[in-house]
Amino acid sequence: MDEKKTVKNGDLVLPGDYLGVIEEFLPGDGVREENGELYATRAGKVRIDSDKMEISVEPVTDVPPLPRVGDVVIGRVVEVKPQAVIVQIISIEGRENDREIATSKLAGIHISEIKEGFVEDITKEFKIGDVIRARVIANEKSPIQLSTKGPDLGVVYALCSRCRTPLIRRGDKLICPRCGNVETRKLSSLYRKLKVSL
Repeated sequence: MDEKKTVKNGDLVLPGDYLGVIEEFLPGDGVREENGELYATRAGKVRIDSDKMEISVEPVTDVPPLPRVGDVVIGRVVEVKPQAVIVQIISIEGRENDREIATSKLAGIHISEIKEGFVEDITKEFKIGDVIRARVIANEKSPIQLSTKGPDLGVVYALCSRCRTPLIRRGDKLICPRCGNVETRKLSSLYRKLKVSL
């Protein structure tokens, strides 16, 4: 069997490259252990922390952002269930690079996280296709959990469920300028004030 070469701090590696053995180092970020051997899971530079006896691979390219707890995200409602709304995350607010998100883009809003107080009918708060602004409250499991509690969180853009015309806000209701249909939503104070790339 050929001798596996050991890596040094700063070496460039590719996914699957051999890095060492578990007896030498603990696997850090970007490293997986397989049968006692350590391999890179991403392209990047080797970082060896001799104090912690840990080896990791630091990405050379900018990694797609991960939604963190507390982040505000923009998403589109893709499904409305009796107890939850399923949302596809479009972007993370305040991150200057509008890159793809580095995780499953689906998130959930439980009925208890829609607004303060009791929600009798979830279909009066959200409809499929609504663009929403929500806060990440948990991201350790899939789907990511969101909340729209708060005046600036909720629907920021909605279409008429009859004729698909963008709805106009009148107080706490939404009115269709084409067919006159009146609808309700869990509205954000920023309704139609955000520039949303759809």
